[in-house]
Amino acid sequence: MGYRSDVYIAVAFASKSDMEEVLAVYTLDPRVQKADLVKDWEVKEDNILLYSAHDVKWYDNYEDVQGIEYMLTLADQFHEERDMPIAHRFIRTGEELDDIEVREDHGGDDGDLIEKLWDGMQLSRSVEVTL
Repeated sequence: MGYRSDVYIAVAFASKSDMEEVLAVYTLDPRVQKADLVKDWEVKEDNILLYSAHDVKWYDNYEDVQGIEYMLTLADQFHEERDMPIAHRFIRTGEELDDIEVREDHGGDDGDLIEKLWDGMQLSRSVEVTL
């Protein structure tokens, strides 16, 4: 069985053409091709790519995990090399109550893109009692 997590990743772009360009380069990565990871990304409104997985084994040494996280690296590279405005947010919750990982970055967007992700991706834990 192994340890399981819920994982959410969102990558925001300033335009549809920017998003499509990054996605086209993403599909060329051998890890992405091998596991057909492109299908795991959902295109949302406002030029946002969303990845979500529930109850998955999320280990850095897994090739599919590396392939999924490559999207974040690629978005950062496009920002650094071409000054493309981007933002991304990563949230992973594990089985243990204190196992929460949140990462985010943005650039060239005056904060608009990351603010969209903050508004659209909230982390909350709750207890539901039906006694």
